[in-house]
Amino acid sequence: MNPALRQALEAPTVAHAFDVTADAFAGRPALRAADGCTWTWHAYREDARRCAAGLARLGLRPGDTLGLLLANRPEFHIADAAAMTLGVTTCSLYPTAPRDELRHLVDDSRMSVLVTDDPDRAEDLGRHCPGLRHTVVLGDDGLAPLTGTGAPLPHGHRPRPHDVLTLVYTSGTTGPPKGVELTHAAVRATGRAFLERVPLPAGSRLVSYLPMAHIAERCCSHYLPMVLGADVTCCPGPERLFSVLPAVRPHWLFSVPRVWDKLRTRLLAELAAAPEEFRTGALRALELGETLAEGGDPAARAAYERLAPAFLAPVRAVLGLDEARHVHVGAAPVTPATMAFLHALGLPAGEIWGMTELCAAACVTVPGRHRPGWIGPPLPGVEVRTAPDGEVLVRGPGALRGYRGRPRDTAEVLDADGWVHTGDLGELDADGALRITGRKKELIVNAYGKNMAPARIEARIGDGDPLIDQVCVIGDGRPYNVALITLCDGGPAPDRDRIRRAVARGNRHLSRPERVRRFALVDDAWTPRSGLVTPTLKVRRRTIGRHYRDLIDTLYAGGGLTPLED
Repeated sequence: MNPALRQALEAPTVAHAFDVTADAFAGRPALRAADGCTWTWHAYREDARRCAAGLARLGLRPGDTLGLLLANRPEFHIADAAAMTLGVTTCSLYPTAPRDELRHLVDDSRMSVLVTDDPDRAEDLGRHCPGLRHTVVLGDDGLAPLTGTGAPLPHGHRPRPHDVLTLVYTSGTTGPPKGVELTHAAVRATGRAFLERVPLPAGSRLVSYLPMAHIAERCCSHYLPMVLGADVTCCPGPERLFSVLPAVRPHWLFSVPRVWDKLRTRLLAELAAAPEEFRTGALRALELGETLAEGGDPAARAAYERLAPAFLAPVRAVLGLDEARHVHVGAAPVTPATMAFLHALGLPAGEIWGMTELCAAACVTVPGRHRPGWIGPPLPGVEVRTAPDGEVLVRGPGALRGYRGRPRDTAEVLDADGWVHTGDLGELDADGALRITGRKKELIVNAYGKNMAPARIEARIGDGDPLIDQVCVIGDGRPYNVALITLCDGGPAPDRDRIRRAVARGNRHLSRPERVRRFALVDDAWTPRSGLVTPTLKVRRRTIGRHYRDLIDTLYAGGGLTPLED
């Protein structure tokens, strides 16, 4: 093992690991912007120290909270590292979050300074959040408002392992989102365990493309590189990922399932325009490879192994995935078809399962040993078991310290014995592998890995018009949300344009991923007798999903009304 990597792995905090890595890899690339601008590890640390000095001048002290409302760009990494050197907790916010939610999160997190590249949001939050003392708006000159004056801070506060490193908000199954407090020790333990399971080399090339408010992206492309000395290219968003990959040729890529669904569609379209001989060979190799995920016979395997080098290796090269040593999928339900496609393409693919409260990862596929439908086993040092009702319980050093300001909620998720009650239902195999079978808590996780509370979305849509009686939002594992809506008895005749306007009004109070794109009006009565709602009239989502399966499929096929197009 690289000596610097070993030393960084043993560092007690992320801040210590950052210093070790910045010394060891000083002249090597650390961060790359979309326009090609590059920071070495030395420049990264120097800018972080200058930024830390600027934050200190604004009055930030150890234990304070800094808000980051930024697109995926190198300045996020620098500002976050700067706060870390001061012992300041960072809290990243989704740029797409609605105004009211941002105001709540700023107040709830006890944020005192906000750094953003959105001047309109900065003005609104500065006006409505009394605890926010300063807002810093970044322009074309990047972090110049913080780093442009004054000497760099040579040595900031030295955080302790159990200090809170970052605050990451959940969507919440009911009520407002909750802020998950993650310590240096928890993030370090998860990173060490992950690298023991998935041995990435020092200096690995990575791509960062999800919002940094997403716990998986924060750990994968921000904290882990501080140990690996990785070369991270910042991609402004998932829609540009496949244009960036060929230039980066990453050694490891984490993705949400929807990314691979889009890749498959794009790949088939491009193969349709390829020369006939190559097209025929590549499509045949993919077909054989996907059947092998279900077992296949020796003849099919032999045919696949004959075709893959000639027809699929060039495809991986064109996509920029020919140097990938590991590919992981997670943060949303993963279908067997998605994993079959990745293996057919010849990628070393596996799955990750975790949650914000567990630093994003608890079970990770052992390289080369993926089994369809199964994840795991647990990372080294992590224990997983199931409760009598099937709920998955996890205990390990990567668990949350608690929810900020919510001791009662903390006690519900983290019991006295240290077990985290995940809300997911599952089963364990003899070798410790985990299969997720459902979700005890009501939470939508879409195809991009965005966690959303359906009750919150339904309340916003239902408030759009008194004619609306009940709303059931669908979107788990899907690219966007749709809704089934019932109307009040005795009301006026259904007016689809009126309901469309009501849905659009409700959408204005929701973030872009939460918004309802299509809906259908349902004539059936949702009563406890029908089994579609509980005695207290709460929707039974799984029952409704089964009952209206064909209608829901029609909505995703393009039927229904579209109240909002992004």
